Amino acid sequence: MLYAGYLFLTRRAGEGQDHRYRPVLLSTLSAGAVSVVIGIPWHGVDVAPGWAAFGWLAALAVTGQVCGWMLIGAALRRLPAETGGTLLLLQPILAVAFGAVLLGERPSPSQAAGCALVIAAVWLTGRTARRPPHRTEPPEAVPRTSSPAARNAVPIGTGAQEPE
Repeated sequence: MLYAGYLFLTRRAGEGQDHRYRPVLLSTLSAGAVSVVIGIPWHGVDVAPGWAAFGWLAALAVTGQVCGWMLIGAALRRLPAETGGTLLLLQPILAVAFGAVLLGERPSPSQAAGCALVIAAVWLTGRTARRPPHRTEPPEAVPRTSSPAARNAVPIGTGAQEPE
C-alpha cells in the first residue's frame, strides 16, 4: 500500500512538467530526512563514514536510484497507469528473484508470501481489466467510418457533385 501511495504521489508531483527531476529530488530528500530521524534513535547514524564509503554510496545513489527513477518517470508518462503500476509492482518481486538466482539468497517465508500476494493481485487486476464491459442495452448504430471525408462522400454514378 505504501509503495502504491509512493507511485501515486510521484506521478502527481511530476504532472505538467517536462523534466522529471522534481519527484526524484523530493523523494530522495524525504527518504534521507526520514532515514536520519528514524536512524539516530534506533541504531545511530555515522555522519563521517569516510571518503571511500561516501563515494560508493554516492555512486550507488546516482546510478541505481536517481538515473533509474528518472528513466522510470519518463516512461510512466508514456504508459497507461495500469501498465506502469503493474510493472512497478513487479519490481520488488524481481529483486527477490534475482537475489535468489544471482546471489544465492533464500527468501524468508514472509517475503515469499508477499511476492505471491503481489503476483495474485496483479493477475486478478489484469484479468478483470481485460473483460469487456457488460451491456444491458443493444449498442446504437455506429457508422463504419467517422472521417469527415467519408461522411460527405457522394456515391459514384448519382450525378451529384462532391462537396468541396
